[in-house]
Amino acid sequence: MTPHHRLATPNSRLPTFLVLVVAAGIPRIVGAFLIRKEPFGDAYCYIEQAVATRAKIVAGTFSINDLYGFWLPLYQFFCSIISLVVNQPVYVGRLVSAVAGIGVCVLVYCCSYILTSSQRLSLIVALAIALNPFHLQYSSAAMTDIPHALMVLGCLYFVLTERWTLAACAGAAACLIRLDSWMLIALVPTIQLVRRRKLPILSPLILASAPAFWLIVCWRATGSPLASFHAHDYYVLLRLTAHPELNKITLARTWVDAYSLVYAANVAVLSGCFAAVWLLFQKWRKGAADTSPAKLKDLLICLLFFFGYVGFISTAYLTKNQSDIWPRYGLLHFAIGLPILAYSMQQVLNSSSALAKVGLAVVLALGLMQYKKQADDLASFWGTPERSRAIASYLKQEYAADPSIKVYCDHPEVRVVSGIPRSQFYDSYSNGGAPRDRKGFLEFLRTRGITFLMIPQESEGSTPRQLFPNLMKDPVVGFEDVIPAADSAADSLYRVRIEKLPPSGGD
Repeated sequence: MTPHHRLATPNSRLPTFLVLVVAAGIPRIVGAFLIRKEPFGDAYCYIEQAVATRAKIVAGTFSINDLYGFWLPLYQFFCSIISLVVNQPVYVGRLVSAVAGIGVCVLVYCCSYILTSSQRLSLIVALAIALNPFHLQYSSAAMTDIPHALMVLGCLYFVLTERWTLAACAGAAACLIRLDSWMLIALVPTIQLVRRRKLPILSPLILASAPAFWLIVCWRATGSPLASFHAHDYYVLLRLTAHPELNKITLARTWVDAYSLVYAANVAVLSGCFAAVWLLFQKWRKGAADTSPAKLKDLLICLLFFFGYVGFISTAYLTKNQSDIWPRYGLLHFAIGLPILAYSMQQVLNSSSALAKVGLAVVLALGLMQYKKQADDLASFWGTPERSRAIASYLKQEYAADPSIKVYCDHPEVRVVSGIPRSQFYDSYSNGGAPRDRKGFLEFLRTRGITFLMIPQESEGSTPRQLFPNLMKDPVVGFEDVIPAADSAADSLYRVRIEKLPPSGGD
């Protein structure tokens, strides 16, 4: 049987796929409609970008330069295309992630079956991701993490089945969603070269076309092909300036960030991957006859993908190109690692070692405990009200009473949820922002007739947060409390009533 047909799907396997699709699909699609907030603020930036792109396509003014931004553009552009038909960009972004989440679960099953040839084990690990609370949360969010994981898992599956052109296309798509997938440009052709004993030409060209396209977009939009990298470096600088404790890699901080990664990747999956490395070494050293060479090669490929992505994020963190490790980064490692865990479980269960089986039971129990923690966190997230949404609701009411209001707001969630047109918002990042001194900023508010000032909790790059760190202790004439903050650790909203500048330009 050729590698292309090792996972042909006969009718006997269709019920398994239907069970998996239903189990993965129902909670994700329901969550996309019922969960009214996003787990991470970047989602609202993606939504804004999709809305802006859609508007330009409808107006006939869209150009390649409009793809440029802080993030790679494929997810946002894809959502904007769908929004041309269904003009609900928030729900479109969430449903794209939901469908991608279903695809990830199916691909976990497919890759697991290649490694284990066991429908039962493959279904178990696929249901493990289908019902994982943290994966469910991000599969119902307008975020890039799950669509990116779908492309990476697709690339891995096509590599395992030696469909190199499809692998390169999936990898190129991943390269246009997240920067860490640029390593696939080297990884996939190298695997192809080793497996086919022939220098690949088409797949490297397809993979390299994605970064090349992005560099062209940056060059055309800004004059510098490295503009997005400069923007990222500037963001990291702002974050380290606002949080100098992040500039030092200490044991305590490393422990916290490592836990963030393990939170999503799951301790059982990580243990299974390290166990697979040991099993692979042992089998190759002993030349075990009970395992086919093809399965060992497939296992090695999965391990290369898994540790390649773990190595990328770890290197970025240790070189300070990544200021934080957020828990959502581990979602990709979780998906790639589950088929490897299935292989390790199979080997342990088939072994005669009682100690190994006890160890497997322990790590699986720890993995289930993480599920419980994630479920509790999801319930807390769902049930906890947020000040930003209260501010957005207030602004929505004010906009209904006066559609001409203008708002200075650095919080993307408030901008999206309020329903006020983006053109009526000012912020610290678009078009050069506002002056970064008190007198100049107040004059900026006055001359543009800005009605409301929203000050976000986060301080990186936000001019009003830096100029007015605590208006309760240091009030400004002309700022009327609407939803004030007792300290700097909260979002706040003020009505602007500046007829003329105070004599000092400050209080």
